Amino acid sequence: MPERRPPLTPEVARATWDQAAEAYAALQDSGNDYYRTEFFGPVQLEVCGDVGGLEVLDLGCGNGYLSRELARRGARVTGVDLSPEMIRLAEEREAASPLGIDYELLDALAVGDRFGAERFDLVTACMSLQDMPDIPGVITATRQVLRSGGRFVTCNSHPFSDTPFREWFRDEAGEKRALIVGDYFEATTLEYEWAHERMLYPFKTQANHVTLQQWFEWVTAGGFAVRGLREPRPTDEALAARPELLDARLVPYFLILDLEKRS
Repeated sequence: MPERRPPLTPEVARATWDQAAEAYAALQDSGNDYYRTEFFGPVQLEVCGDVGGLEVLDLGCGNGYLSRELARRGARVTGVDLSPEMIRLAEEREAASPLGIDYELLDALAVGDRFGAERFDLVTACMSLQDMPDIPGVITATRQVLRSGGRFVTCNSHPFSDTPFREWFRDEAGEKRALIVGDYFEATTLEYEWAHERMLYPFKTQANHVTLQQWFEWVTAGGFAVRGLREPRPTDEALAARPELLDARLVPYFLILDLEKRS
């Protein structure tokens, strides 16, 4: 169960993701980040649609997973992250297999100042917006850099299942049957410990928990209309390949918002 922490700051976010960077990248390189590569990642890409020829900004790009996938589909991608270690790892992967991606060390809050108005056709954020200290500010900055009719496609942990109190109820065989959640309405910073056997080394990260209503209030106040909402559920094929995804058939783990800039 995650632990509550004081409000997130840029300094804490940078330090935690710098410390996590090598293990996080190794998880993806090993093929063991199957929640991302075989579950919610393909759905986010599906929501993005045909990105061929588009100018795309990837916020909180990390070591570049989504940036690379978008570039392989023909987008001209710029990825930004506030973690120097994450940007270093992304640039290493770009150097090893060039896709024409530009990576910059930058707080997402500053994209408006850095890139100016109406620079991009599409902005994405893959499991990163929730980790940013000033989410409303980033949403406003995102709108600034989008062209008229541009879209913002963001994937975050689902606020229903990622609550301050959460515990699985298991049957007599030890199988997960239901998720018990609590304190849903408490807006707080949660700290997560990544210590399972798939990780190169254990680390901790922090993210914001707010209600679904708060997310909608932020995006509408920030000048966006909601085009669509997706709650990914593992396909039969994904489940056959990865039985570990079974619990994600029981409750929604991720929330993908497809947002359009209002004129």
